[in-house]
Amino acid sequence: MKKPLAQNWPKPDLETLDREIGSRMHRLSAGRASAQDASEASKLIRDRADFMMPGIFQRLSTGGQKKKAG
Repeated sequence: MKKPLAQNWPKPDLETLDREIGSRMHRLSAGRASAQDASEASKLIRDRADFMMPGIFQRLSTGGQKKKAG
């Protein structure tokens, strides 16, 4: 039997990130996660936020440094 087309089509970047985050969160909630899974989940969440709102986090981090210097 043929595979559904949805499985054959390329996945958007956001969907790929969501699947990876879901996989890591599932391991964390099941208690089977390693320290590497936790750090990768954190990185993926930051990547997703940056993908959704590019540049906002860079502006916030550079804005905080300007306030400290001034």
